[in-house]
Amino acid sequence: MSGAAIVSIQSQLVYGCAGNNAAVPLLQRLGATVHAVPTTLLSNTPHYPTIAGGPLDPLLVEALLDRLLDRVPPTAIEAILAGYIASPGAAAAAARFIDRVRTAHAGVLVLCDPVMGDADTGLYVDEAVAAAIAADLVPRADILTPNLFEARRLTGLADGKPDAVLERLLTCRARIAAITGIDSIDGFVTTLVGNGKGRWRVRTPKLALRPTGTGDVFSAAFLHALLHGADTPAALERGVETVFGLMETAHRTGARELDPGGIAPRPANAPVRFAAAPASEDSDRGSSL
Repeated sequence: MSGAAIVSIQSQLVYGCAGNNAAVPLLQRLGATVHAVPTTLLSNTPHYPTIAGGPLDPLLVEALLDRLLDRVPPTAIEAILAGYIASPGAAAAAARFIDRVRTAHAGVLVLCDPVMGDADTGLYVDEAVAAAIAADLVPRADILTPNLFEARRLTGLADGKPDAVLERLLTCRARIAAITGIDSIDGFVTTLVGNGKGRWRVRTPKLALRPTGTGDVFSAAFLHALLHGADTPAALERGVETVFGLMETAHRTGARELDPGGIAPRPANAPVRFAAAPASEDSDRGSSL
């Protein structure tokens, strides 16, 4: 699927790494054609003391998606990546776009990163937005990539172990589900993935920084690997390696933001840095922060 077009529907920043600012430069660096559709436009993430901007009108989001289909036929779209959604109307617009593309191109791959919040912050979208994501986008996804907080919310397993939450996620339409950001008490972070054939995990050391955009980078790298023939555990390895490499660079240089456009494409014969292992009941011994 080289040269496949990916439509990325998520937030956009003037400065920083999150949403389309994380996914688009990474995917372009890897050789993909990306059509970025913003759901919100912000000067930067809320982690800074000042911020400007806000959600785009859902009618504008829908118009941008409609006009994209005037330029790009659905059959030329190999994947749709849905990330941060700023309003219920934007979720509905994204859902209608997915349906239009899928009607003309049944093989389009849809990845939903249901961005809602995290364990230490709770929800950082409105309840109505979280409900719209769960109702309109999650059921349309072939691939889900929530963090543990979001996965527990989607499944109703508020205190569920990661492996049990993953099993519940896989009862959705999704053929592949990944749970990111599972912290353990021994200083490692686990990413857990499953499909119809198995369950796998990758563990990496926990670095002393928490930049924005790590989930967006993972979702983009994971999707790209799947589009280019990687099986699920290999795509997991690729996604985790990409995130960890960018975090290592930021940690070494003291950068506050990740630089996804600076990632070097991985040689086909490069050794696997963090190998996927079969997941088991005791694979994920901790909980999220």
